[in-house]
Amino acid sequence: MTSRIPVPILSGINRGRLWSLASAGSGYVLGTRAARQMDAFSALLRSGDVVWDIGAHHGFVSLAAARMVGPQGSVHAFEPSAENAGYLRRHLRWNSASSITVHELALGALDGTASFGGGTTSKMHAVGAGTERVSMRRCDSLVAEGHAPPPDVIKIDVEGGELAVLESLLPVLPDAVRGTIAVHSRAMAESILARLNATHFTVLPSQAFAEMFRSEGWRGDPDLFLFGPASDPERLVRRALTDLGVLAT
Repeated sequence: MTSRIPVPILSGINRGRLWSLASAGSGYVLGTRAARQMDAFSALLRSGDVVWDIGAHHGFVSLAAARMVGPQGSVHAFEPSAENAGYLRRHLRWNSASSITVHELALGALDGTASFGGGTTSKMHAVGAGTERVSMRRCDSLVAEGHAPPPDVIKIDVEGGELAVLESLLPVLPDAVRGTIAVHSRAMAESILARLNATHFTVLPSQAFAEMFRSEGWRGDPDLFLFGPASDPERLVRRALTDLGVLAT
């Protein structure tokens, strides 16, 4: 089976990592998959960080984050789909990525179970669609029970479930948190902005997000950048993100 054939990633932050031939398309093996977004996310990371990769899919971001945070850091990869989690675990095993912990569950508004799936590709599965039954946990429940420490950096890409994840995550986010949120609709964008603007967190739109928000339609999943009040986004990362051309000006 092609899923069990490892091939090296050819460029980018994951260069030299082993990846499954069956998952090689969409720029994964070339290393060009969402290259600008990957560079922007990498700019948020520091050695020793705890990273939550929420919607980890096959582990491309998790592997990159583990390389950036080093042996003193850790990555928690959340992926509810059994099939996706199978690829994820295989990629971690091939790359001896022992600092990455897999949580085979969805994050959201409740502790229980939910339906999952429904996407036209494995990257587009969502909570509330499809027929797979998956475990769901609140983020604050996981922290309270000691399953994962509060994150220094978050990446949320959950195909429309962003606000539910945020609601259970906000109580445990440290003041120095940094992160990205992929937003999948205008209605969700407005809800997230309204929710976060009522908190002490700073929200900065990516260039792609700003352009889409001004347009008539909505296509894709542009990022919002989230910063806690102690993260000092002006000094630490705003210049880097602007230089990468991903931050709205």
